[in-house]
Amino acid sequence: MSSVLVVDGYGASMSVERGHLVVKDGFAISGTLSEVRFPRGKCNIDRILVRASSGNITFDAIAWCQRMGIALAFVGSDSRMINCLIPDGPHDGPLRRAQAISGTNDDALRLATWILKRKFDSQLKAAGETLSVTSRRQMQTLIDELSADQTLYDLLAREGRVSQIYWESLTGNVLPWPVWTHKRIPAHWRMISTRSSGGRDRVRDATDPFNALLNYGYTLLEVEARIACAAESLDPDLGYLHVDGRRRESFIYDLLEPIRVVVDKATLEWLGRGGAHPHNFIELRNGVVRLDPDAARSYAEYLMPRLRQPTLSIAAYFATELRKVDIPYRLVTERTAARKAGTRIGFGLPCEYCSQPLPRIGLKFCGRVCYLKHSVEIRQPIKAAHARLREMRAAGLSPGHGGDAAIKRGAKIGESNRKRALQLSDLERRARRAEQARLRRSNRAGNGENGIKETLVKKNAIGP
Repeated sequence: MSSVLVVDGYGASMSVERGHLVVKDGFAISGTLSEVRFPRGKCNIDRILVRASSGNITFDAIAWCQRMGIALAFVGSDSRMINCLIPDGPHDGPLRRAQAISGTNDDALRLATWILKRKFDSQLKAAGETLSVTSRRQMQTLIDELSADQTLYDLLAREGRVSQIYWESLTGNVLPWPVWTHKRIPAHWRMISTRSSGGRDRVRDATDPFNALLNYGYTLLEVEARIACAAESLDPDLGYLHVDGRRRESFIYDLLEPIRVVVDKATLEWLGRGGAHPHNFIELRNGVVRLDPDAARSYAEYLMPRLRQPTLSIAAYFATELRKVDIPYRLVTERTAARKAGTRIGFGLPCEYCSQPLPRIGLKFCGRVCYLKHSVEIRQPIKAAHARLREMRAAGLSPGHGGDAAIKRGAKIGESNRKRALQLSDLERRARRAEQARLRRSNRAGNGENGIKETLVKKNAIGP
């Protein structure tokens, strides 16, 4: 079962009934209405993509998804992101402060260059044999000279030139449409068309299936980028390549850049697996192409699992690099200032391992690392225990021959001697054990004085 659930149709609903998440969707006119119930104990869904044109969702359903760690993404039929509800993750204030500060120093140039370098390498690899020798040489030259750029304008200009070469290599490639469909679809549907984008304030309207899929795929990638940012406690608004704006989250689009090629490749693979079919796409009166609900569901279930690992790895890289940024705190306490200056605080002694001043009185080590290193390298408890064991064995006081070990060993030896003295067969021994168990149960039940006398008589009759 896929971990992505797509809710589509008219009058869709999500509610909670007896602890189950109840999802109803589909189209009544086509007879595809359905109802699915997800119990808390066996719910493998971690993404719910809502594309329904009308419907409702209850507060209980939202809370149920939040507790189960399920992200809710609302996407319009035009592949526009409406909203995304992500379960609450860690809140790392110092990391976000470092992200804000890194945008004003040399770290911004280094991180922006890394984003473009990874994007260019993936484009060069994805283009493959479709690139001519001249185009490949031009792209490789642009990649090699990337480190020479020192301003945002230079970086964006280089990105535009590399992307132009990349899309020129893809434009015109024939898509895997079945032969019988060539008379039923427009001619420009058969191949990859030029990738053109609209303005910032309006959604791109594709006029061919491939670009319609890309618009939808990039929106799904945006969902995964938002989830990755929340998982690493990164601020989605503080970007490096994309200019800060009031109506978009710049850092989200920075994360998308190195992974867009994954969407391009997965789209071609999905079309090759049977997605290139006329009933998967709807052409409106103005020539704009929309995805059929079944195609949108199949495409999302195929694409989203392939986007999780790349987005999480890039978000983790940024979190690791941002933790290296030095934050110039100005409002600090006297204790924090003394610790950063390396002076001794109060009457604290030096650390017993690294000899650095302790952060407060009463400690022996400045941290867990020093404590563990001192235990392993200096105190060496294992070697001390082995030496003590050798001394005890030399004195005849080995712990393996006395104390609790001797008591347990004596009890086992006595039980073995009793079994050998009786000289019973296996069948008789099992019967004896069963009778003794019955007698113990009878004693615990407390049958009164007569019961106790009968038990004693039977016990004496059986023997020791």
